Amino acid sequence: MKDPYKLNIDRWQTIEYVMDYWLDGKYIYDTKNFMGNFPSYLPGQLLMILPFYLLGNVGYIQVAAFLVFSFSIMRNFKNNSLRFLVILLFGISLSYIYEVVCKSDLISSFIIVSAFILYWHRKFKDDYFKYSFVLGLLLGVICLTRSVVIIPLILFLFKPFIITSLNNKVKTISGFVISFSILISTVLLPAQNFDYILKYNPLALQGQTNKYITLFFILLTFLLSFFYVKNIKQVYFLSTLITFAVTSAFVFEQISWGYDLMFLGFSYCAIALPFCLTGYCLQLEDINIK
Repeated sequence: MKDPYKLNIDRWQTIEYVMDYWLDGKYIYDTKNFMGNFPSYLPGQLLMILPFYLLGNVGYIQVAAFLVFSFSIMRNFKNNSLRFLVILLFGISLSYIYEVVCKSDLISSFIIVSAFILYWHRKFKDDYFKYSFVLGLLLGVICLTRSVVIIPLILFLFKPFIITSLNNKVKTISGFVISFSILISTVLLPAQNFDYILKYNPLALQGQTNKYITLFFILLTFLLSFFYVKNIKQVYFLSTLITFAVTSAFVFEQISWGYDLMFLGFSYCAIALPFCLTGYCLQLEDINIK
């Protein structure tokens, strides 16, 4: 495609000018892209994109995402046939290919979250809050990639957080507040005033699903985390179902709004893919052990 502007896809162009604005200290949420849409990037995602922007091509992030996913599978699972199958399925999936072609970064956030959860579980299985302050710092960054990432994180950490000591709670919250505040200030401080932030803000743009539907899924996630989740397989299983349900609800909303089929957000459903494939590995691993 000689002229990418002829594609009905705006992610590649949005990433590039948002990175320019962010590094120049400008407010990034009040400028429309060539398709007339406002950007909704959170600063954690911008931080993740930064190395590839500096390399001259933000599309490299999908190469890195593929390598992170592959490394996570190779490191945590020993069955070579399973490794090959899952990495192959990910690499040939239309969702991932679409992300590469569009120079998108959507699925990369969820690959990072999936890999992080698996790593943290394997490393600190007996006590997720062994390094609570560091965990808080990491969570502050990860939560500022995409708003939906809170779903798998709640499933993974909510009940252990309730159970852990007060000291660990304080350290985790402190680390979270520090990293979250520093990052969010980089995108909000350039705004003209607080009213301007209310009018143009990333949370409103990323939370495009009906607020009652969003509230329902968040409440459901907390309840399932506390009363249902007993092992890491269930974290991945529920992460797959709920993230897919959230994005599917958004697609159905678009249909109800009268969107043209070409502009429906089917690609958002791809965020469930890393959890689905990793959960598949965990399930087969458990079967093989038995």
